[in-house]
Amino acid sequence: MHKSLRLFPLAIAVFLISAAAHAQLAHKGPAAAIALSQTLPNYDVSSVRQNDSNVQSWGMGLHDNILFTASNVPLKSIIAFAYDVKEDLITGLSGPVSSVSFDVTAKVLPPDDGSPTKLTDTQLQAMIIPLLADRFHLKAHLEPKVLPVYDLIVAHSGTKLKLDPSEQTGSGWNIDGSDTMKILTGKSDSMSDLADILSGLSGRKVIDKTGLTGHADITLKWSDDVAAEAGGPNVISIFTALEEQLGLKLQPSKGPVDTLVIDHVEMPTAD
Repeated sequence: MHKSLRLFPLAIAVFLISAAAHAQLAHKGPAAAIALSQTLPNYDVSSVRQNDSNVQSWGMGLHDNILFTASNVPLKSIIAFAYDVKEDLITGLSGPVSSVSFDVTAKVLPPDDGSPTKLTDTQLQAMIIPLLADRFHLKAHLEPKVLPVYDLIVAHSGTKLKLDPSEQTGSGWNIDGSDTMKILTGKSDSMSDLADILSGLSGRKVIDKTGLTGHADITLKWSDDVAAEAGGPNVISIFTALEEQLGLKLQPSKGPVDTLVIDHVEMPTAD
């Protein structure tokens, strides 16, 4: 395993990550990713090659605030990561490019004065969108559909969060993995922030319907998929943990969800 890799959205099926992974990618969806990509520079250098190894393992990573790599990754998975959208919400990908995997390396070079580049993981993620347009001639558009979602609401027992009504000056969050327990820690997060985070953890878009304002420091502990499959008295799902620990609830509902329609794509241009 490559211990420098970071946790990616749950739309991606396989990751090469360390046991204690840290996540900084809030899942705001493809519209936000597209808008962000239009405000950022392109990767300075990139390499895209078809992988013909026939091996089963693959993974993607963001490294050192300057580098994106993909090893033996299907294009659909790269698109899903770049646009922050689940693979099953992508349609229109067809032809030879849809049935092969790729190795990708894209890097931001330091400026002439040698000062360190300061790009966030979310920025590096969005910068893959113009890379796909350049190397795969990818063109796509968003198409909203009414699909299953979760509404984030206050549980009957009432919220257990201590909300600060003052102006939110910054927020952040991490997910740590220890054995089979996952721990989410948030710093000065709003309910909208929490909904974005839960969108990547629950498998559906989460919409904030709590009516709560302000921001709070959050700690949430639940069992991972391995523990859930094994069962036992200490297993706690993220749904139960959310209600017992934060006094919030994910209620199944239906709502607007952006899907990504591929209009055009080609095999990548040569390096």
